[in-house]
Amino acid sequence: MRRNAAVLAAFFLLLCFHPAFAETIADEWMEIQMNGKKIGFSHQKATKDATGYRIESKAVMKMEVGGAEQDLSTSSAYFLDAEFRPLRFTYMQKMLNHRQFFEGVVHGNEMAVTVESAGAVSRKTVPLDDQVYVADTMSLLLGKKKLQGGEKYSFRVFLEPLLASETMNVEVGKLMDLDADGQKAKVFPVTMKLKGFHTVTYITPEGRVLREISPMGFVSRAVTEKQALDFPRERVSFTGLLAYSLISVEKPIERSDAVTMLRARVSGLDAPGLLPNDDRQKTVSTEKTAGKSGMAWTATLEVRKNRAENITRAGRPASAARFGEFMKPTIEAQSDDPAIIAKAADIVGNETGIYLAAVKINRWVFANVKKKYIDTFSGVATLKSLEGECQSHTNLFAALAKAAGIPVKTVSGIVYSAGYKGFLYHAWPEVWAGEWVAMDPTFGQDVADATHIKLTDGDLSVQLQLFEFIGKIGVEPLEISR
Repeated sequence: MRRNAAVLAAFFLLLCFHPAFAETIADEWMEIQMNGKKIGFSHQKATKDATGYRIESKAVMKMEVGGAEQDLSTSSAYFLDAEFRPLRFTYMQKMLNHRQFFEGVVHGNEMAVTVESAGAVSRKTVPLDDQVYVADTMSLLLGKKKLQGGEKYSFRVFLEPLLASETMNVEVGKLMDLDADGQKAKVFPVTMKLKGFHTVTYITPEGRVLREISPMGFVSRAVTEKQALDFPRERVSFTGLLAYSLISVEKPIERSDAVTMLRARVSGLDAPGLLPNDDRQKTVSTEKTAGKSGMAWTATLEVRKNRAENITRAGRPASAARFGEFMKPTIEAQSDDPAIIAKAADIVGNETGIYLAAVKINRWVFANVKKKYIDTFSGVATLKSLEGECQSHTNLFAALAKAAGIPVKTVSGIVYSAGYKGFLYHAWPEVWAGEWVAMDPTFGQDVADATHIKLTDGDLSVQLQLFEFIGKIGVEPLEISR
């Protein structure tokens, strides 16, 4: 009932704020392709009245997942003042049958955000810079500036799925001719850089987007509404996305789940010091090398599986004074939810040791969550559906462990896949038990093998750092121990 109420409330809110005499200033449909095959569409409509702007956006991708057609979609509505600064927003994302709903309201230099997932409601206050925009306003902003080749801009951009602001650097190329469906159009090629994620957007002098090229073979192009909504009968397989993110290696790693030490060269890094170092993973050396698009950095990394003798039998709950940051509930891991608290108590029982309690949770999640290619959005959602991929397993593990008084980090990185014979992007948890111990509830590893290479750790806002690696890095194993 709470989900329906939230959606209905948002719907009526949009009706109330919709201006009666608004001027439509943009109404654009885009077709989304991956390596030349259509996978979806996006639509953006912008209106203006005396008080400011309203931008409505929607994107839908249709893919084959596990033998059935599934939609992946997002929709949002933003209300902006006359200077394009956000006042409030609603945002919904959907994968398979899983939905997550955001609502945010700006108060001064803060945004109060409510997030609903599977009936559980979380609240968070996000600090905002004095001048922050939303990504959907970029083409309107640039159109307003009367573009000129060679100009450079820098904007602070709020990213609603991550609840974080980041700097977007924009560089305008020289005016050029673009072949758009057989017709020539004058456009500026505009490079937009957000962390390590680069796109090239072709914008007319009036601010209309005709094409956008993104990493990993994604292209969006302007089409009519009819063209956008028309899908081919054959769907692109979701597993194909995994293949495009695969980091191949020259020689397969045999028995990867038994690897206790991996020494490898990680190439294609934008800067030295990007790879985290901790008790388990250390950068041995770095060197500057020639990369795919200019000079890059290569790091020699050594990863060692946590050793049993280093794992203490510290009692739970852990000290809140020392580990409170790693035990507090988050939007992804709602450890204060009654269902999570009850399930954690049921799984852990009377176990007093942190590590042994974490092992019980790890084994329960591995045994009870069905592996699916599409993830849920939170621990509560995973507990209700008992399905999902690595992020679902990790979110549920983190929620249960925190509820049991166990410090947890959520880690994103890469891991060797025997099935794909290369490294794939993956998520797993770490728990504090004398040192940070990597575990893997997706693979059922109480201590994760040494092919788990950490790239980032932290909540949603940190995940943007993965753009500094995806589609750029290579891995060359140098030495392996079992």
